[in-house]
Amino acid sequence: MATVPGIDVSYWDAGIDWPKVRATGQRFMIAKATEGITYKDPTFDDNWFGAKSAGLLRGAYHFFRCNVDAKKQADYFIDYVKTVKDNGELPPVLDLETNDGMTKDKIVAGAKVWLDRVEAAFGKKPIIYSGQYFLQDYLVVAGGGPPVWAKDYPLWLAQYPNQYVEGMKPALPRGWFNYTIWQYSDKGVVNGINAKVDMNLFNGTLEELYKFAGADIPDQKPKTHTVVKSDNFESIANAYGVTVRELVMANPQLLNVGDKLTVPVAIAIPQESASTSAPTTGPGNSDASSTPKRTYTVKAGDTLSLIAVKHSATVAAIASANDIKNINTIKVGQVLVIP
Repeated sequence: MATVPGIDVSYWDAGIDWPKVRATGQRFMIAKATEGITYKDPTFDDNWFGAKSAGLLRGAYHFFRCNVDAKKQADYFIDYVKTVKDNGELPPVLDLETNDGMTKDKIVAGAKVWLDRVEAAFGKKPIIYSGQYFLQDYLVVAGGGPPVWAKDYPLWLAQYPNQYVEGMKPALPRGWFNYTIWQYSDKGVVNGINAKVDMNLFNGTLEELYKFAGADIPDQKPKTHTVVKSDNFESIANAYGVTVRELVMANPQLLNVGDKLTVPVAIAIPQESASTSAPTTGPGNSDASSTPKRTYTVKAGDTLSLIAVKHSATVAAIASANDIKNINTIKVGQVLVIP
């Protein structure tokens, strides 16, 4: 099953090093822009342009308040996103999480007002973000199913398995038959972000993601990098926005000053290290079996970067799993847990 990894971010993830994020394999990001008609995320600009410069596809989301005028919320979101004079590539997102004491009828009507107004402004049909149970309980009409128009919108579904295993799929809400993005964790570890972050998978190939975004895949050719004294695989990967694994696979030799390395074209690689222990939000994955812990004993010449490549993990994930404060201080004989 083809998937493409991405993240969503907000004020709580402030200070992101976007080239490092890109080098972990992330290929898209969705940033919080607004909430209701009184809150604008102060990190939106930094995230918007930082992600663009690092080569990630971008989208913006609005946290919807069901007890606030939907038309005013739509205009508030439109005005804020358009102030950056760059609408991004991915469709805008309506984030439905709380009912704010409103009835189902008011929530359905308000959501449609926002969706129609934002689509008219951006020329793209927005994405609906929500959880399985919110959609089943509140975005419903008489008879218990979603409104007829709901099927016309891409679904970004939040549902956290006890442990993510490659190939898993979320349980869809009643009346929904497909999803576009799955937010499978809110406790991801990503190099370049000093906080737990939401992890997502686009349901399709990299080519399909770019088509969905209405963007062209960059026509990149491999680059050449000349090794200098301070270089290591991780620093070079971060500089070019590729994963350490991609770089090492293209250059299996040891690094020597003056060597010319081939820097490959970046591809999308899911992050196995981003699984979470958060409780499941639905019954679909409740019987997922747990994966036994892997361990690795450090040998002479090992670095965390090489160990991460060998086990298809990331330096940040291994450091977090083993409470390593300085990634350069591992010792021969040390037993590491590999997430």
